[in-house]
Amino acid sequence: MKHLQTEQTHALAEGLDTLNGAQILTILHDGQAAAVAAVGKAIPALEKGAEAMTEAIRSGGNIVYAAAGSSGLQCLADGLEIPPTFGVPATRIHILRAGGFENMTVPKEGAEDDADEAREAAQVIGPKDCVICMAASGNTIYPNVIMDIARERGAVTIGVSNNPDTLLLEGSDIPVLLDTPPEVIAGSTRLGAGTAQKIALNLMSTLMGIKLGHVMNGLMVNVATSNIKLRKRAEGIVMQITGCDRETAHDNLLRADWAVKEAILITNGAKDRAEAKTYLDAAAQNMRAAISMISSG
Repeated sequence: MKHLQTEQTHALAEGLDTLNGAQILTILHDGQAAAVAAVGKAIPALEKGAEAMTEAIRSGGNIVYAAAGSSGLQCLADGLEIPPTFGVPATRIHILRAGGFENMTVPKEGAEDDADEAREAAQVIGPKDCVICMAASGNTIYPNVIMDIARERGAVTIGVSNNPDTLLLEGSDIPVLLDTPPEVIAGSTRLGAGTAQKIALNLMSTLMGIKLGHVMNGLMVNVATSNIKLRKRAEGIVMQITGCDRETAHDNLLRADWAVKEAILITNGAKDRAEAKTYLDAAAQNMRAAISMISSG
């Protein structure tokens, strides 16, 4: 694996263990910063990825993540946050992780080579889906097997790798190279590579949420309202977008059964939640467009 950049020795690694704590942390921090910078080069590919994710949700498909090891944890973190942040139903998000999710406190390194497990996991994939397959090495068996099956089934695939000229990049519809430098601890891709992966997934899923119309002026207008904190946030969002007071925001959220988009439209003139939903459907769920429809009569 000498050809893999993530397996190479970092330029400042020589004598690392002889340095004091602050010196080591500085090198580690700088390595993370370099990984962050590497994501910027992938923005054009990440935009294409976000567009594919958006189209999958709009067309009735699902978002599927497939990965192993620390990459699988990054996928888990991103996928789990999409429903509460953007109101996308949890049933539309599938996370395929080598080794599964039972007793995740026990590392299952060998699972990444289990092609049979990958084939079984891939049965959830449909032709309208967008499948994100990720591995720092780019050659891990589990996500590559799933990617091959996804393409056979007509799904759009996004391959994310921290190394160039790898299977995930060569075999995917949308290759995303996160060209991070060698790790300070050679091969420990939970460090810089993992940070870059986290950012890349965050960027794609957030742009998807915006394109779906679930963000307006930087506010989560389709946020889940499942607890006290989130309901207070919902009130604040309605107030900020409409200019109403908290009592009005609260009352209209109650009328909308705590659906933020509908509450905003009720505050802007929709007679009830049903009419608000009609405006939203006509506007393809875009909040700004729906408000404009009400304003124009």
